[in-house]
Amino acid sequence: MSNELQSSTPSALGIASGTPVSSVQQTGEKNVYAAHVDTMNVTVQGSIVPQLLTQKPQPTAMTINRTHYNLFVTYGADFSQSTPFTVDAKRALTENTDDDIKAEYATLSPDVIEKIKTFPCIFANENAAYGHTDEEQTLGYGYIRQIKIRRDGIKIYPHIMYLLPQQRLNEALFDLDISGDSSFNEFNRMHWSIKKIDLIAELQELGFQI
Repeated sequence: MSNELQSSTPSALGIASGTPVSSVQQTGEKNVYAAHVDTMNVTVQGSIVPQLLTQKPQPTAMTINRTHYNLFVTYGADFSQSTPFTVDAKRALTENTDDDIKAEYATLSPDVIEKIKTFPCIFANENAAYGHTDEEQTLGYGYIRQIKIRRDGIKIYPHIMYLLPQQRLNEALFDLDISGDSSFNEFNRMHWSIKKIDLIAELQELGFQI
């Protein structure tokens, strides 16, 4: 299994030039005509389409706390677009989390939320099969931008920095302190847990250039 990272940020649009024309009529201000262009980078902006659908949220300055990490497992989320998702309140910091961590973080008070947001995160969809998945399934590595608490659940707004092969992490349960085995593990159940592990160091040891 390759440890190849996929950047979640799309590359610039490259447009090759066509055959030059003999005359061009332009209207408007500040026009520029180029008879021949080898490569052109174009940024397209549209004010009609909601920003969340056309532009990835940009990270703000933050302090990274490497003492813990958040593990989110959901279903059907599009992590390539940093799409928000909801965690069932009954599965938020209630399982696969040590008791001392629950006591410190499960209150989800405003101060606690701000501290949780400094932890790096794994954002995953459930495994395609028991205890494993196929090579095409990826999960997200990144941070939490925002947390909204409601009666029926907790909405998480992720900022995804990289996409990683999920099966590679299925094979590193011990290193990441993820409960389970090759038959069934935390990647097979929707939930949110916090691990007292330096995620960045462990991923680097697994060969990922985080």
